[in-house]
Amino acid sequence: MSKDKKEEKVIFFCNGKKCCRYNEEAKTCFTEMIASSGLQDQLEFQTMKCQGMCKKAPIFYLPTPDVFKKEVSKKKARKIFEKYIA
Repeated sequence: MSKDKKEEKVIFFCNGKKCCRYNEEAKTCFTEMIASSGLQDQLEFQTMKCQGMCKKAPIFYLPTPDVFKKEVSKKKARKIFEKYIA
């Protein structure tokens, strides 16, 4: 691996039937915080299949600390960003 290559972080979001109804607010919040912090080139959003946690929708997954975050609202998205990304 080259030293010049930037480490990309990925934020996965469940795109299952229930999560996709509720994840738009959190995705928008993440996108705004990424843009305001200038991390567009280092962060990426990717969908993931249903994780079977529909009662806790919407679900986001961060592979770097290996955590699933459940019931992610706009407020929770800000806390996740500050703790794991910024």
